[in-house]
Amino acid sequence: MRKGALPANGPKAAGVIVEKIDIGAVKKAVSVGADLLEVRVDSFSDLDPASLAENLKKLKKISGLPIILTVRSKKEGGIKPLSDRTRAALFDALIPYSDIIDIELSSSGIIENVVDSAKRRGKKVIISHHDFKSTPGDGALRKIIEKSRGKGADIVKVAASASTFKDLKRLAGVLLGADDLIIIAMGSTGAASRVFFPMIGSLITYGSITGSTAPGQMTLKEIKKEFKKYGAA
Repeated sequence: MRKGALPANGPKAAGVIVEKIDIGAVKKAVSVGADLLEVRVDSFSDLDPASLAENLKKLKKISGLPIILTVRSKKEGGIKPLSDRTRAALFDALIPYSDIIDIELSSSGIIENVVDSAKRRGKKVIISHHDFKSTPGDGALRKIIEKSRGKGADIVKVAASASTFKDLKRLAGVLLGADDLIIIAMGSTGAASRVFFPMIGSLITYGSITGSTAPGQMTLKEIKKEFKKYGAA
């Protein structure tokens, strides 16, 4: 897998931007060592494509960091109940101003066109799966990963709720022998995964800047502090 859009060497932490592009928050993320920025457009109050495009250009200029464009579906944790048509239009308008796009495997109505649009514009593609209730079994995890790769994923992201250490072990095991995965264990039991999974091969971990977007999500500052503590920064 070509990781050209990712900074080289060591675990990577993305600062998650929600609600709006707050310049102060962006500068804070840069100052604490963000490697990338994820823009959660599904949480924004202003969804005017032209305005968002201008803000993404400004974000890129100020931060100098790779930008992950995410317009999350409501059923997989999106903040607003956006229709597939609206989401597809936002992706189409904003892909030129991002480096990586993230779309859910379950977005069957739009995934093919969104992935094709990103590829044609030379962008990397994360295809993601979120399970907020449990950790899928080994067979189900393999199918999710294989199907995502088949849909054109450069990177496959699986975020699952972990309630036991057995769940954590299962998710950690998925990383062995693969170099194109982001694996996250959500919830209080899985909080440590946001620090330690990147050390065993998970490509990106996500930290909040102004507000959390997933159960057990740590702040970007906390994650970078932990990386440094274990010699991974």
